[in-house]
Amino acid sequence: MNIKPGKTNIYFLLKNPRDLKEISVFGGGSWATAIVKILTENKLKVNWYVRNIHQVDQINNTGINPRYLSYLKLNKDYIRASTDFEQVLQASPLLIFLIPSSQLESLMEQVDIEIPKDRFILTSIKGTVGAKQELPSAYIANKFSIPTDRIGIIAGPCHAEEVAKGRRTYMTLASKNLHMMERLKPLFSTGYISVNISQDLLGIEYAAIYKNVVGVVSGMAKGLNYGDNFLAVLIANAIAELETLMDALGMKDTKVSNSSYLGDLLVTGYSNHSRNRNLGELLGQGLSLEQAISAMSMVAEGVSATMGLFQLASKLNINLPILNTAYRVIYKHMPVETEFKLLERNLV
Repeated sequence: MNIKPGKTNIYFLLKNPRDLKEISVFGGGSWATAIVKILTENKLKVNWYVRNIHQVDQINNTGINPRYLSYLKLNKDYIRASTDFEQVLQASPLLIFLIPSSQLESLMEQVDIEIPKDRFILTSIKGTVGAKQELPSAYIANKFSIPTDRIGIIAGPCHAEEVAKGRRTYMTLASKNLHMMERLKPLFSTGYISVNISQDLLGIEYAAIYKNVVGVVSGMAKGLNYGDNFLAVLIANAIAELETLMDALGMKDTKVSNSSYLGDLLVTGYSNHSRNRNLGELLGQGLSLEQAISAMSMVAEGVSATMGLFQLASKLNINLPILNTAYRVIYKHMPVETEFKLLERNLV
C-alpha cells in the first residue's frame, strides 16, 4: 500500500490537537489494535505497520485484525495498514511504537533511513531492549538521535481487552515535555478513557517494566496453587520492592500509590487478561520457558523485563526477592517450587 510521507512539523500541527490528522502506529498485537481503536474513534487517520501480510489484507478489507481482538471491528475508513515499515515511518508526524521489546532492536536494525527530527514518538513497550538492556524510550532516542523532549510513553493500567470492550479505563501519558503531552491528551481521550499527564517518564517506564515481572511471579503462584492470602502478601511486597527500586534510581519522592505505578502493578498481578501472569502460571504448572512461550499466542514482556531489571538491581546493589525469583526460574532454570519456598522466607 502506498503511503505518502507527511512533511509538516509536529509543533505546528499541534498548536491545535485537532489539526493532527494522521498518526503512524507500529505493531500488530492486541495493544496496538486497542490503540488504533481509540484513535479511529477520534476520527484520526492511522498508518498502521503490521508485519504479517495476511493481517494487513484483513485489516484493510474488513477492519478486523484476525489474530488479535478479532471480535473487534475497527473503522477501516480511517486505517491504512501496510507491511512497509519505512513508508509508515515517514507517513506521519506522530509515531507510536507498540512492538514487543524482544523484537524492537532487530526491526530497527533493518531501517535504512533516519527518523526525521521533527517527529514526536510515543512508546508503550514494557521490557528492556537489546544486550545493553536499555529502556525502550532511551533505545529509540539513542538509535535515531531523537531529542528526549520529543519522546513520551503511554502507560496503564490498561488491558487491551477492556479497551476493546469500551470499559472505563485510566491512561497516563508521560514525557519531559509536559506541554506536548497536554496537546496529545485529546487524541487518546474518549467517553470511557480518562487520560492523566506526567513528567516522570523514567519512573513510570521502569515501573511498567517491573510490574510485568510481578505478573510473571503472581502467575507462578497461581500455577503452584497458592491462594489469595499468599498473593496479597506477594503484591504488598512487590509494592515495597518498587519503592526500593525508585529510591535506588534517585526518585525518592515518587508516589508509587499513583495509578500509573500501583494501579498498573495491581492489574498485572491480579487480572486474567495479563499475558505475563498467564506465562507465569504455565511455569508454575511445570512447563519450561520454551514450552510456556510456545503455548501462548502473545508475547510476554516479563521475560526480557526480568533480565534487564536483574542487571540493573545488581548494578544498584539492591536486593529484590520477587525479581530474583523470576530471574532464577527463567534464566537459571531453577525449579519453581524450590524458588517459592525460598521466596516465602523473604516475604514479610
